[in-house]
Amino acid sequence: MKKILKCFTIIFSVSLLLLFSFNLYAAEKPYKIGVNLGLTGFLSEINQYIKKAMVMEVERVNKMGGINGHPMELIFLDNGLDVSRGAANMMKFSRNPEVLAVVGPLFDAIQMATRSISEKQKIVSIVFCPSNPIVRKAKYKWSFNIAQSDILVASKMVDLAKAHGYKNLLVFRAENPIALGIAQQIKNVGQKENMHVIIAPQTHKSTDIDMTPQLIQMKPVIKKEKVDVMMLSTEGPPGAVICKNMKALGIKLPRIGTHAFGFAPTISIGGEAMEGVEFPAGKTIVPYQLDKDDPAREVIQAFDKRMKARYGIGADQLSGHGYDIVWILANALKRCKNNVNRKRLRDEIENTKGFVGCTGIYNYSPDDHDGLSKTDFVFVRIENGKYKRIKFPELK
Repeated sequence: MKKILKCFTIIFSVSLLLLFSFNLYAAEKPYKIGVNLGLTGFLSEINQYIKKAMVMEVERVNKMGGINGHPMELIFLDNGLDVSRGAANMMKFSRNPEVLAVVGPLFDAIQMATRSISEKQKIVSIVFCPSNPIVRKAKYKWSFNIAQSDILVASKMVDLAKAHGYKNLLVFRAENPIALGIAQQIKNVGQKENMHVIIAPQTHKSTDIDMTPQLIQMKPVIKKEKVDVMMLSTEGPPGAVICKNMKALGIKLPRIGTHAFGFAPTISIGGEAMEGVEFPAGKTIVPYQLDKDDPAREVIQAFDKRMKARYGIGADQLSGHGYDIVWILANALKRCKNNVNRKRLRDEIENTKGFVGCTGIYNYSPDDHDGLSKTDFVFVRIENGKYKRIKFPELK
């Protein structure tokens, strides 16, 4: 009897040891996510906002026990805002079987290349750029958007123009598919509202630091067509440069911009020239001006407080995207349970329903990789160097 008991004790101890070892191994095996961002070069500052938010939220996920016992791990590669480097980073991530998904890039020209690689290599790609006509036509199955589409952005910009009674709109756009898509949608939607919409033949590059020549060429058109408002289809920092150049040239038109004006450094770049600019934006930039019954209010305010406590900076449009990506991935991985692979993760992201993020309430599907709706925007005006929410009761 003693021998049997002793044998049982040994077997039980060994079993416990093996079980503990297995659980320890499982707990230490991370779910790896690649992050392909421009951490140096032009726009590197705004990319850092994304990185900060993602690092902070992944740490939070892991402190809460990870995902079914597995921690999340971020692997950062700098693309330097170069198309070739961005594509090379995407290939490197896709060839690493441990990397389940890739986040980024932000720059439009790079994401067009990385989406194609994502499709060929069958790896989830979550990009910060809104979808544009080229993306929708391609019907990518493996890439998801975290920002509102060009259709929604343009529609809300026209809503702002309508609320002010503007009839003659001049659109100044950047040289990229998203900016072109927004400009074309402004014209399409505006014409339905009996507006006269002119897309200026002059364009600008995302790296331009002075748009004075283009604006000088527009001045005769502004006078002849009695333009009411300048519509800026551009990223945040270049938009700030345009505002400074307009002020210097004495062009006193109202300005309506894209949601990219919600990037944190934009106000500091443009300074006083930014006063009065209005734009549709994600709710993240006005966390304490949201309606009390807004389901995103508590989420955004808590995130804003964590950003301030950790980094000394408040939440902005891009850091809010970083929050959304981390938790969309975390929730999808959790639903995979312990059957995690790239395809299963893709399918579970498509099954995301009613996720309350900073940018809005996400509802993805196999046919909709944008996930957001027009109601996820708020209207914002820059006043005294700060973002102020503005409301128009007639616009819902």
